[in-house]
Amino acid sequence: MGGLRGGRGRSLYRLALSPACWGVSDAGDWGHQIDAERVLSEAAAVGEGAITAGPPRFLPDRSDQAKRLLRRHRLKVVAGQVHAILHDHETRGPELAHIDGHAHWLSAIGARTLVLSAIPERIPGAVRPEALTGRPRGEALSNAQWAHLLHLIGSVEHVCARHRLKLAVQPRFGSTIQGPAEIERLLVGSEAGVCLDIAHLVIAGADPIEVVELTAGRIQHVHLNDVDLDLARRVRDRSLDYVEAVGRNLYRPVGEGGADVTRVMEALRSAGYQGWYTLEQETRLATVQDRPLGRVSRSLEFLLPLLA
Repeated sequence: MGGLRGGRGRSLYRLALSPACWGVSDAGDWGHQIDAERVLSEAAAVGEGAITAGPPRFLPDRSDQAKRLLRRHRLKVVAGQVHAILHDHETRGPELAHIDGHAHWLSAIGARTLVLSAIPERIPGAVRPEALTGRPRGEALSNAQWAHLLHLIGSVEHVCARHRLKLAVQPRFGSTIQGPAEIERLLVGSEAGVCLDIAHLVIAGADPIEVVELTAGRIQHVHLNDVDLDLARRVRDRSLDYVEAVGRNLYRPVGEGGADVTRVMEALRSAGYQGWYTLEQETRLATVQDRPLGRVSRSLEFLLPLLA
């Protein structure tokens, strides 16, 4: 599949590729990890020159080194994700400092959007947040915890403004913000933008179309992906671990799952969304022989006519 970018690097579709599509992860037990050079080379070959930042240490921590690497592959970073505990007043200082440091780095390498997910806790010895491990989320937040969460999101908005970034809070399965009720509480209690992730909404039991309607005018970034509905249901009812489900191809090439991505994109178009999309389909590679590029290309073949 040939490259997608137009003349002089112009983005035709505003579609970025996530390193997660290549199985890249900061979890120690996630599977075989492809080196950054190969991921960036393949992303440049099939994409339109845009990626997301990936997990910590995928790109160099020093922004000057990261920029040199990106220039060599003729890629730009449009967004990056950070996970933080937002509901606990005791952790406010360290979490805000963590977000500020990541925002500074993202801005320095040219990103324009910070995608923020609210995790329930950090697990000792683990880099990935609880939200991706499939562990039970625990009890719902109290009113006081919600007040802390919304107040800290307001602080994060100021951090992003200082670094000239847009903020997009991502509702996702396993996080403290998942379904319509929590999303509505976020919208009422803050002015933050939203990152719409189709698959995570489906896994959490939400209807992406309804969420698009609920968040119309507030969507700042979109993750495009598709899922196996049976595996999604089993993850949602906790009969199957999330990590194991990803290994069983929970995420399907876009158009080959049950998330009805076409209707979601039609709803986004009707809502006037004109921002960036990211192909964000988490993948676990069992062996060095696995070739994720084929799945990426199948997704692109489905998506490009919809984005034209």
